[in-house]
Amino acid sequence: MKYLKATILMIPLLMVSCLEVETTSKVNIDGSIERTVQLKGSAESISETSFNIPRHDLTLWQITQDSVGDDKYLYRAAATFESVDALNRSFKINTNNPGVQIIATLALKEGFFFTRYFYSEKIWADLPGPDLPMEPYLSQTELESLIENETEEGKGLLDSVEAARLEAQWEIYMEQLVLEDFIIELREGGRRSGFSAEVENMIKENSDSLQKALNTTNYYDENPVWKSIMEEYISSDIIDEIHVANAEGFKAFYQRWQFFEEVLVDDYNFSVEMPGVIRKTSAPDVRGNRMSWEPETISLFFGGISLDAESSVIKHWSLIIAGLLLLLTLIVTVAGFLRHRSR
Repeated sequence: MKYLKATILMIPLLMVSCLEVETTSKVNIDGSIERTVQLKGSAESISETSFNIPRHDLTLWQITQDSVGDDKYLYRAAATFESVDALNRSFKINTNNPGVQIIATLALKEGFFFTRYFYSEKIWADLPGPDLPMEPYLSQTELESLIENETEEGKGLLDSVEAARLEAQWEIYMEQLVLEDFIIELREGGRRSGFSAEVENMIKENSDSLQKALNTTNYYDENPVWKSIMEEYISSDIIDEIHVANAEGFKAFYQRWQFFEEVLVDDYNFSVEMPGVIRKTSAPDVRGNRMSWEPETISLFFGGISLDAESSVIKHWSLIIAGLLLLLTLIVTVAGFLRHRSR
């Protein structure tokens, strides 16, 4: 969302390499699925992406990476899976932690004249930090309205005053979530180093200062701004011991929020192609039998995104039967007409 990129990200956007992510899942008549993933961006952003790309089943994929100028590259991976179960196994083993997760479903319903195809792809990401209820800050309905207000279809849904109020509440919620996530690691460092009392006193008396420090943290450099704030209240030697005692925990904290920022600044375009005629879909853009979604990225963290599609394919032999029935009906009609005339 545009306002999230301006107010919630804790680093300058110019320091982040944005990726353009495009995926296509093509469902074939036999139930096999052709999967294509395309990334456009810097070599570093492609190699470090948390999106679901081939990592552990490389032999199944055809992968190319070409320069497109201006220090940008085009990465493309394509593979065909015999079933949706095989596709899901690929999704599972290639998911980073943290990372964008995907699961697909495909059902076929055989009718006398048609075969109906029901495909769904759920894409989501887990919000970093502890399970902090959003309700005291804004309701799920308000969040959905805020997200929809940023889309072309929902533009103007909220007036400027209400939008600003909800954006402010959202920012407060995110700041509190970052703080509580960090405090978990801080307490663990205090417990392991034997300085739990000092940590608890710091949290009780100076959590506001700590929160402000976290709001200016560059997660990509793992810049420990929080240490300089704590040094005003606790000796630097104790802080270093706390940091060393839970070094992996603090590193994981930075990685979690790097992932959050990365997902927010990337651009996503998801497509599904179905056999036959499209009957029903959640896609805002349908061209022939290809459906496309360009979601607001924050939706990935709150409920995820569902790519739903339903199509039908007429059975060829049913056309033959229908033709024969029509021909038989015509013969009977003509024969009856001739008999009537002969009388």
